[in-house]
Amino acid sequence: MSEENEVKESEEKKNKKINQMSLSEVDSAIKKTEEHMKGLESKYAKSLLARKAELSSK
Repeated sequence: MSEENEVKESEEKKNKKINQMSLSEVDSAIKKTEEHMKGLESKYAKSLLARKAELSSK
């Protein structure tokens, strides 16, 4: 039984692909990225911003 719990926990901890994130997940990822990377100049941050624009236009 404990093995099943460990598998579920590891699945939850996996990073989610940007193109599968919802708007709220993208917003929280942008905030985290801005704090940790001291800006939004990285490729990851630019991808997040593009995904946010895509979701906002829908």
